[in-house]
Amino acid sequence: MKRNLAKLIILVTLISGNAYASFKEHYDLGQQYLSSYQYSGAITEFKNALRINYLDNSARIGLINSYISRATYYANTEHNYQKAADDYRSALFYILYYPQKNNTSSQSTEQIKSYLNICQSRTGFKNTSQNHYDTAKQLRAEGNFAAAAYEFNQALGDRSLQKNSFEQVGDIMKLLGNKEKSAEYYRKAIAVSPSDINLRMSYAKILDSLGKENDAVNEYNYVLSKINDDKDILYSLERIYKKKLENTPENADITANLGAIMQKQGKYDDALMYYQKSEYLNPSNINTRLNVGTLYQQKGDYKTAIKAYDSILIVEPNNVNANLYKAQANESLGLTKEALEGYKKVLSLDPANNEAQIQMLNLVKGNMTIAQFIDYAKKNMATSNISELFYNYALDLHKQNKLSDAITMYKESLKQNSENYEAYINLAIAQNQQNETELALQTLNNALTKFPSNQQIKTAISEITLESINGKLANAAKYYEAKDYKNAIVEYKKIEPATVDSLIGIASSYQALNDINSAIEYYKQALKLKPTDSDIAYYIAVLYSENSDWDSAKAYLVNSLNINKNNTKAKDFLTNINEQITLNKLNKAIEAYDNEKYDEALPILNEILLTDSNNSYAYYYRGMINDSKENRADAINDFKKAYTLNKDFEIANYLIAVDYDSLGKYKEAYNYYSLYSNSTAQDDEYKQYAKTRAEELKEYAK
Repeated sequence: MKRNLAKLIILVTLISGNAYASFKEHYDLGQQYLSSYQYSGAITEFKNALRINYLDNSARIGLINSYISRATYYANTEHNYQKAADDYRSALFYILYYPQKNNTSSQSTEQIKSYLNICQSRTGFKNTSQNHYDTAKQLRAEGNFAAAAYEFNQALGDRSLQKNSFEQVGDIMKLLGNKEKSAEYYRKAIAVSPSDINLRMSYAKILDSLGKENDAVNEYNYVLSKINDDKDILYSLERIYKKKLENTPENADITANLGAIMQKQGKYDDALMYYQKSEYLNPSNINTRLNVGTLYQQKGDYKTAIKAYDSILIVEPNNVNANLYKAQANESLGLTKEALEGYKKVLSLDPANNEAQIQMLNLVKGNMTIAQFIDYAKKNMATSNISELFYNYALDLHKQNKLSDAITMYKESLKQNSENYEAYINLAIAQNQQNETELALQTLNNALTKFPSNQQIKTAISEITLESINGKLANAAKYYEAKDYKNAIVEYKKIEPATVDSLIGIASSYQALNDINSAIEYYKQALKLKPTDSDIAYYIAVLYSENSDWDSAKAYLVNSLNINKNNTKAKDFLTNINEQITLNKLNKAIEAYDNEKYDEALPILNEILLTDSNNSYAYYYRGMINDSKENRADAINDFKKAYTLNKDFEIANYLIAVDYDSLGKYKEAYNYYSLYSNSTAQDDEYKQYAKTRAEELKEYAK
């Protein structure tokens, strides 16, 4: 049953009391366009009005009405359901997701949704989260932001699409000037993916632009904790804190924070000034003195830095950061013993302190063998995450191409923690680099039993397997090129499971050894693995032809051309094969004729003529058989056809004359006797008879 889209009731416009001059101009022009049915113009003007005042409800309602009206026009007049669907999406976006409050009735919203559903059904739209997301991306790329934002919201049913969908809507809200909503959607995206740095940065910037400085600072600080100092972030933080300091100039924490920002920017003198002021305002602030120490450490003045840390440790001997930074300063001064004691102190206070673990190990491992290092770490770092330490050291050794040591460390790491799938992968890579391919694959297959759905392990298995196969193929190819075909076969057969290339290599080697049957067998196996390869079918046909198995050769040539009708080699060879098959049949028929086995020869000749209607020899010998069977009329037709196709068959004219003579058709007989007697045929008894008989039948020529 055909359904028409009814025209929607235009939503009631609520005119805002506050309007700017430029806003009013756009708004009034939008209303004018809408009332004169110029919907596209109305949409443009209402959008412009909303960009000036994104909270104005009158412009929003006008925009909704314009989208609905244009959608109805597209659906009912142009029957363009795709365009109509996009406009309904845009209208629903401005109703459901854009406003701070909704001023439309639920009935109107449900009406629009029902019309959208009709349009989607007519365009074959699939109502899945993934399709909503893909449609949204396409709409955004086309610049149709409102419709895109609506579709991104429809994709939220799939958890894997939520982060990107929220983020995309946040971007679109920002483009539309609705910063409050942009911040709301970025916040939702962060709730799904809290560690996304770029997302947190976008959220920080929008908070900053909204004047929500404290929230922006929290986000900026989070980003700074995860990446190297970013100039734009530091500038934003400096601006925010200087503004705070203007309002509360005696605030020690704000002053110290501003010093930290200056330090990150490399403005050490300014940073020190702010730290000194902060210390003056609050002498008991340990963190300020800690920052002063790191500042001197950054400048390379390690002794002054240590003095700052010692001033903290007198008051708080168990301060982790002060102990850590002092140990680092001692290490920089070459005081290895003092540095090691410092790192041990840190790890006794904070066993999971990764920085202390790494630096301590880096300090000792340079003077130890791998075995000594492993023993040292197990004795001195039992409470630490030894597996991760071993793994990181293995990675470092691997990068230096110290493969044996790296393999040892990967294995030690896995002994401590067998759940690190990356350790299995890197161990296998190192083993493969040492030409222990089978061992590498064994490592990966063991890992796959523990992590059966891990795609990275599967990819590593595929890559190492392919690399191994390519190596074996290259080795086999060397034997082949040296014409050592037997060893080439041995090397090709080492590739398990067999590949198309290895099977073709074996087949080619057998072919070179003139073992045609074995070559055919392996080409067939290759074709089974790759049934769409026209050339393999062609190779099989060539080999069958060498065995004079013409029917099998023809079958594989037909198969080759079915796969690729443009295979010229197969086309040309098929022509030759067909000629050979026809010749074999013809010889068989002639042999049967010579032995007077006419009933055996005749079906063969008929078969030839079914596929080759221009075969003069088949016509000639069929004529001879019909003659022998005294089927004179049929014989005459065959002889005539043979002579027409092949003028070398001059004898056919003699035979035709004899048959006409036997049938009492003397005029026709005279004509053919004359034709033969005047021909270039040898002047033998047949020609003499033709001349004599023509003279006798001369009177019938009148």
